[in-house]
Amino acid sequence: MKRKSNLFGALLVSSLLFSSCSMMVKMMGMEDLMSAMENMDKMMARSASEKRSYVKSKQSAALATGEKLFNDPLTGEGTNGLSCNSCHPSGTSTGGEAQIPMREYKIPIPSLVGASSSFPKYKIPNDAVITLQQMNNNCMRMFMSGKGLDLNTPEAWSLETYVASLSNGETVQVGGMMSQSQ
Repeated sequence: MKRKSNLFGALLVSSLLFSSCSMMVKMMGMEDLMSAMENMDKMMARSASEKRSYVKSKQSAALATGEKLFNDPLTGEGTNGLSCNSCHPSGTSTGGEAQIPMREYKIPIPSLVGASSSFPKYKIPNDAVITLQQMNNNCMRMFMSGKGLDLNTPEAWSLETYVASLSNGETVQVGGMMSQSQ
């Protein structure tokens, strides 16, 4: 009988330790770290060509999703039928100016080619230094009458990837490898 209770006690203690470790991982924000380490382990087990192929497929998928979002008037819950492409066809500019909602003034519509190289930067509407993702949301809110995207989502990352890719061949190279000197 004593043997069974020791086994039960050991199982109970190990179960409590596992539960408390799991809770500690979540409370300390370690869940993302653990996921990142598991992803690294999976990637490092692949051959060099498998790694390149996998990375290329992920990058291509993000670009394709981002381009769809760029052309979709419902991105960021837009309500007025405009998409990013309405003012920035293929990343360029329609020229002219955009009316600031509920204001008497207009601002020039810029080309997005090369624009990503300047972010993060200060933007007047935010009165802060913002990221490219936040700028995408500014446009969705101000010109598409939407809410914008949750910045910590694959959709926001994909739209940022596409908009940044419009600068390829300019100052930045989206998805490019860092040089050995960096």
